[in-house]
Amino acid sequence: MFSTQNAFEFHERFHDTYACMEYLADMKWKDGYTCRKCGCTEFTKGYMPFSRRCRSCHYDESATAHTVFHKLKFSLEKAFYAVFRYSKKKGMSTYELANELGITQKTAWLFHRKIQQVMASSERFPLTGEVHVDEFVTGETFKELRTLAA
Repeated sequence: MFSTQNAFEFHERFHDTYACMEYLADMKWKDGYTCRKCGCTEFTKGYMPFSRRCRSCHYDESATAHTVFHKLKFSLEKAFYAVFRYSKKKGMSTYELANELGITQKTAWLFHRKIQQVMASSERFPLTGEVHVDEFVTGETFKELRTLAA
């Protein structure tokens, strides 16, 4: 999502809620709108900015619905920044993220879990060919390590 941007470019692009919502709506419905309730592909402007209302059943869906940004306990700008930081820094702790965003560690941990679930492999792009792995531990190897350590 943000892998090609530096911090300055990120802050210029996503400086307020409006910019974040616009980006979400564009990404969510880039291939067209389809109502989750009835399957209709026609819509009108929804109740909230960047939401869409089905012409058939009048279901109103926001740009954040069914995304990692749904029902946030903090601002959308902070959530976008968190995703940006996770894309830039490997191994960032939830304590560090909580301090940067001014939120509780528990809230940072919960959002971190949402991000991990979204980033989990969809299995649509399995690894093929020769795959190199730096380190790993299997069940048998772990038993051997414990025996050696004892």
